[in-house]
Amino acid sequence: MNVFETSHVRKTYGKKVVLDDVNLTVREGEIYGLVGKNGAGKTTLMRILLGLTAPTSGEIKINGVSASDALSYERRKVGAIVDSPSLFLHLTAMENMKAFGYELGERDANKLSQIVKKVGLDPENPTKVKNYSLGMKQRLAIAVALIGNPSILVLDEPVNGLDPAGIFEVREILQQLNREDKITIIISSHILSELAKLATSYGVMDNGKIVKEMRGSDLEEMCRPYIKLVVGDLKTALNVVVENYRAHDFEILPYNTLAIYDLSKEIPDVVKLFTDANVPIMNVTMCQGDLESTFIALMGGLHDEQN
Repeated sequence: MNVFETSHVRKTYGKKVVLDDVNLTVREGEIYGLVGKNGAGKTTLMRILLGLTAPTSGEIKINGVSASDALSYERRKVGAIVDSPSLFLHLTAMENMKAFGYELGERDANKLSQIVKKVGLDPENPTKVKNYSLGMKQRLAIAVALIGNPSILVLDEPVNGLDPAGIFEVREILQQLNREDKITIIISSHILSELAKLATSYGVMDNGKIVKEMRGSDLEEMCRPYIKLVVGDLKTALNVVVENYRAHDFEILPYNTLAIYDLSKEIPDVVKLFTDANVPIMNVTMCQGDLESTFIALMGGLHDEQN
């Protein structure tokens, strides 16, 4: 089942187009990573999914429904951290939980205590939140988002600013929530290496559009190793690849370049096949697909990188 779907969602502020024809699909049980440079529209999209901002046009479905009253009901099943976590800094973790629990209609102190333990905090700790580390504050914010027993979590940059230990702790919590509590998670992050350790599917945003959605297996495929050949005669080289190399898995890249994913032959043997066929080789390299460069390519290359 699809827990979130958007169809042709558009958001403008005056003449500024923030989201343009966004089509997103998040399946139940996924950890969906929303990837994009600053200004790509990730936070605006999350706010629209949560009902915090109305789209200019387009349709949103949550758990298959799109009517206004039905969306309001389904959004009660969604926990979220968008923008900075809103916590009462002068209160303890449990005092925060009780305050937010009161607002959300959850007054069972034992249940609130169990949630605090679930995110690795001590409900008996008398320390005020203002004295917490950033990682502890983020874990408490996740605990607050769990008060309503959500089936979906929407998290905007939850590891932003955390040190490696804090990032690891948050990742472990989210994986446990997904695995044990069956919570579907939508998470944005600019730390691509960390997102790749967590997400099971991805939506890549660029300039207000989702330019590609893919599963984790698709990303692995894009990042696999290959032999990169720059040749002087592409037509003859293609014949060598098919007839002599007998490779079925290859790609033609710009500037007379071939990417051969069939690694059944060593590079010296590959070079000999081409030189025997009188194909000039300008360069040959063993390449490992790179996560960051793959995402940058999907996000439109290096243009507007400062946005």
